[in-house]
Amino acid sequence: MSDLETSLPLTPSNMAHQGEQFHAWAALQKYVHSDESTKLVPWSFTPRPLNDDDVEIKITHCGICGTDIHQLTNVSTIQSQLLLLPEISMLLTLPPSLQGWNRAVYPLVPGHEFVGHVTHLGSSVTHLKQGDRVGVSPVCASCGGCGLCAGGHAQLCADKVTTYNGTYKGFQTYGGYADRVRVQAKWAVRIPDAIGSDEAAPLLCAGITTYTPFKHHNIGANTRVGIVGIGGLGHLAVQWARAKSCRRILVISSSDSKRAESTTLGATGFITLSDPNLNALPTSPLAKSLDVLFVTGSSATIPWAALLNLVDNLGKVVLLDLPEVPISLPAASLIYRHISLVGSFTGSTEDLEEMLTFAAEKGVRPWIKKVPMAEVNKGVDMVIKGGVRYRVVLVKDGAEN
Repeated sequence: MSDLETSLPLTPSNMAHQGEQFHAWAALQKYVHSDESTKLVPWSFTPRPLNDDDVEIKITHCGICGTDIHQLTNVSTIQSQLLLLPEISMLLTLPPSLQGWNRAVYPLVPGHEFVGHVTHLGSSVTHLKQGDRVGVSPVCASCGGCGLCAGGHAQLCADKVTTYNGTYKGFQTYGGYADRVRVQAKWAVRIPDAIGSDEAAPLLCAGITTYTPFKHHNIGANTRVGIVGIGGLGHLAVQWARAKSCRRILVISSSDSKRAESTTLGATGFITLSDPNLNALPTSPLAKSLDVLFVTGSSATIPWAALLNLVDNLGKVVLLDLPEVPISLPAASLIYRHISLVGSFTGSTEDLEEMLTFAAEKGVRPWIKKVPMAEVNKGVDMVIKGGVRYRVVLVKDGAEN
């Protein structure tokens, strides 16, 4: 893959044709770990026209999100990990609830947390200029005129467009596993100088996903917070809680292996899902010890009844990770103790700008493993296998940070 040279200025009227090509790493069919023929391959495509309210970005860094794995494999994380086992892969049949999203449109160019530099602007774009370092999140366009857009919740707009595997004005959207991309300019947010591009990329998905509920639920110094799962999302949720000076930061993990790391990240307490104090609830000292519980990793084995007993009356449970299976909760706990069950999906451009500024000031940074973009299949397989601390970031050859 090579960068396309742009020696002459291009305008919306002449950028829609003349054989211009963008270059990407694409899945041409369902990705299977054990089948080399399904790996991502170099692929070129004709970009959509540059509209008056668009920008073109030359990409330097792109994070690999769990959503990318769902879309690439069209199966759930559980199934994709089981498929790594040769003795199981030929026999595995999971119920529909475990068979993933089945939403991918091929060719598929993943990547919805990426950073690069503005190279071209539509005629109506005034808040950015050529050379600006910007980032793009899971949403790349919205209508701008509805109540949700006007109210600071544009990520929930009925006409929002996903950064890849979506459709914008009749054109398929392609993501950040590429040399360049075109997006609606208002969804390209400036990256603060204090944050490197490699660390900024995961903040645009995992970072904003975990930051937004802190903002919208007024979580701060007097709040007792719990975080279920320490991975790409959870390790940032702990840092936000620390940066917000939360009164208690309790990590709940499936094993003891991340206890020391959780403390380093800012946790004030740590328990495993097998901890006697958890399973002895509601009589243990941890009963009703949290105001907000973030669920950043979910599976069929999560003990929901015990987790709800951690939450105090009038508390909240915030779902941030799409469950692998339908969840079943004890309704009595929600009803009799006025516990709210809420979700949170990425953030608006205002949220993104605020989050990046706060991260720059407070030193919130993702833990990353950098992989050359030319080795994208290696990076994808690393995420499928698990064990990465805590986010893989693809780096374009020669890219500056």
